[in-house]
Amino acid sequence: MRKILVFIFGTTLILPVAAAAQISTPKIGVMNVLRAIVECTEGKQANEDFQKKFEARREELSKKQKELEALQQQLRSQSGTLNDETRAALAKNADVKTTELQRSQEDSEKEFNELRNQIFNRIGSKLAPLVQQYAKEKNFTLVLDSSAQTTQLSYIDPAIDITDDVIKRFDTLQASSGGSTPASKPPAAAPPKTPAPAAKPPAAAPKK
Repeated sequence: MRKILVFIFGTTLILPVAAAAQISTPKIGVMNVLRAIVECTEGKQANEDFQKKFEARREELSKKQKELEALQQQLRSQSGTLNDETRAALAKNADVKTTELQRSQEDSEKEFNELRNQIFNRIGSKLAPLVQQYAKEKNFTLVLDSSAQTTQLSYIDPAIDITDDVIKRFDTLQASSGGSTPASKPPAAAPPKTPAPAAKPPAAAPKK
């Protein structure tokens, strides 16, 4: 994810050499790209939608987990009273549900990872040209991404951090173009998270 963001911004935030040469003293700015994506109005709304979908899927997986556990409990508690045919059918059903649950967990993790990446890429691609324009207007020679692991900045003067200004400009631009949800709607502020897979289903009862 970070590599994608670094690529997007790394190819757009550095001003042309000819423009930089006109500035006697290099002017460097810093921006936390991840925070800008997460805290802008569109990012907040996207995260709210993401969390709703994630919670719905988690409830679905939890229901499947409980069904499997109930079936396995039945096998354990009634093992001595069931005939061989019934016991074998229940055990087979438990195996099938175990496989289905594991696949659902894997598919869900993949789906939500892709959805999260789509959110970051979509907003990031909109931010990049805006930041470039902002940097030109403010005569920045270079704008660094403080959220990138490869940047490794040990100290940042708050005076050169342009993140808040970029967020405000981005929200204003999106609102004026009808490309974002009105800021009056208070969506969740937490960044999209990769859904943790549900607990591994217990092993099916041994067949006798």
